[in-house]
Amino acid sequence: MKQNSKLRITEKDENIYKALCDLYKERGKSTGIGPTEIGLRVGRDSYDASAYCNASLKKLIQFNKIEKIDNGKYIPLLN
Repeated sequence: MKQNSKLRITEKDENIYKALCDLYKERGKSTGIGPTEIGLRVGRDSYDASAYCNASLKKLIQFNKIEKIDNGKYIPLLN
Protein backbone atom coordinates (compact mmCIF):
# COMPACT_ATOMS: atom_id res chain seq x y z
CA MET A 1 0.00 0.00 0.00
CA LYS A 2 1.25 3.46 -0.88
CA GLN A 3 2.50 5.76 1.82
CA ASN A 4 0.70 9.11 1.93
CA SER A 5 3.82 10.74 3.32
CA LYS A 6 5.29 10.72 -0.20
CA LEU A 7 2.27 12.50 -1.63
CA ARG A 8 3.24 15.79 -3.23
CA ILE A 9 1.81 18.31 -5.64
CA THR A 10 3.20 17.90 -9.15
CA GLU A 11 3.42 20.32 -12.04
CA LYS A 12 0.28 18.73 -13.52
CA ASP A 13 -1.57 19.34 -10.25
CA GLU A 14 -0.40 22.97 -10.20
CA ASN A 15 -1.61 23.47 -13.80
CA ILE A 16 -5.01 22.04 -12.93
CA TYR A 17 -5.22 24.22 -9.81
CA LYS A 18 -4.31 27.33 -11.82
CA ALA A 19 -6.93 26.48 -14.47
CA LEU A 20 -9.58 26.05 -11.76
CA CYS A 21 -8.65 29.38 -10.18
CA ASP A 22 -8.74 31.18 -13.53
CA LEU A 23 -12.14 29.74 -14.48
CA TYR A 24 -13.52 30.52 -11.03
CA LYS A 25 -12.40 34.15 -11.24
CA GLU A 26 -13.74 34.51 -14.80
CA ARG A 27 -17.18 33.40 -13.63
CA GLY A 28 -17.27 35.98 -10.89
CA LYS A 29 -16.79 33.44 -8.11
CA SER A 30 -20.45 32.50 -8.30
CA THR A 31 -20.37 28.83 -9.31
CA GLY A 32 -18.19 25.77 -9.06
CA ILE A 33 -16.23 24.44 -12.01
CA GLY A 34 -16.55 20.90 -13.38
CA PRO A 35 -13.59 18.65 -14.15
CA THR A 36 -14.38 18.61 -17.88
CA GLU A 37 -14.10 22.40 -18.06
CA ILE A 38 -10.82 22.31 -16.17
CA GLY A 39 -9.44 19.60 -18.45
CA LEU A 40 -10.40 21.56 -21.54
CA ARG A 41 -8.65 24.64 -20.12
CA VAL A 42 -5.38 22.70 -19.71
CA GLY A 43 -5.54 21.52 -23.32
CA ARG A 44 -7.17 18.08 -23.16
CA ASP A 45 -9.75 16.84 -25.67
CA SER A 46 -13.36 16.72 -24.55
CA TYR A 47 -13.44 12.91 -24.43
CA ASP A 48 -10.73 12.62 -21.74
CA ALA A 49 -10.73 16.05 -20.10
CA SER A 50 -12.55 14.94 -16.97
CA ALA A 51 -10.57 11.73 -16.46
CA TYR A 52 -7.29 13.64 -16.83
CA CYS A 53 -8.18 15.85 -13.86
CA ASN A 54 -9.77 13.44 -11.38
CA ALA A 55 -6.66 12.18 -9.56
CA SER A 56 -5.22 15.68 -9.30
CA LEU A 57 -8.48 17.10 -7.98
CA LYS A 58 -8.61 14.45 -5.25
CA LYS A 59 -5.01 15.24 -4.31
CA LEU A 60 -5.70 18.98 -4.23
CA ILE A 61 -8.60 18.33 -1.84
CA GLN A 62 -6.23 16.43 0.46
CA PHE A 63 -3.86 19.41 0.45
CA ASN A 64 -6.78 21.77 1.25
CA LYS A 65 -6.28 23.76 -1.93
CA ILE A 66 -9.78 23.11 -3.33
CA GLU A 67 -13.21 22.00 -2.13
CA LYS A 68 -15.78 19.80 -3.83
CA ILE A 69 -19.28 21.28 -3.76
CA ASP A 70 -22.67 20.17 -5.10
CA ASN A 71 -23.03 18.33 -8.42
CA GLY A 72 -19.38 17.34 -8.68
CA LYS A 73 -18.10 20.90 -9.05
CA TYR A 74 -15.00 22.36 -7.44
CA ILE A 75 -13.97 25.71 -6.02
CA PRO A 76 -10.51 26.89 -5.01
CA LEU A 77 -9.84 27.73 -1.39
CA LEU A 78 -8.10 31.04 -1.99
CA ASN A 79 -5.93 32.37 0.79
